[in-house]
Amino acid sequence: MSRRWVGITGAGICLVAVGGLAVYFVAVGLERADKVASVVGAIVGLVGLGVAVFAAFGKSEGDSEGVRNEVNGTVHGTVVQGKDFHGPINLG
Repeated sequence: MSRRWVGITGAGICLVAVGGLAVYFVAVGLERADKVASVVGAIVGLVGLGVAVFAAFGKSEGDSEGVRNEVNGTVHGTVVQGKDFHGPINLG
């Protein structure tokens, strides 16, 4: 599935969820809807916090060891590959 379809599907799911919540909140009344919205908001906030912690401390794809990059063929211009550059880099 392409990224575009993933985005469209995700947006569609969000719209359906928001529409369903709106219908539910109208049906149960403002007092009960306020209480349910508070609980839903707290859960969404905690899930978001968990995702943020995972993103901040989780291992990314770029952290793998033993990666070897090569440039083959004819290169017209400067090619720079490296990790942990310190100081200025002069090209040309």
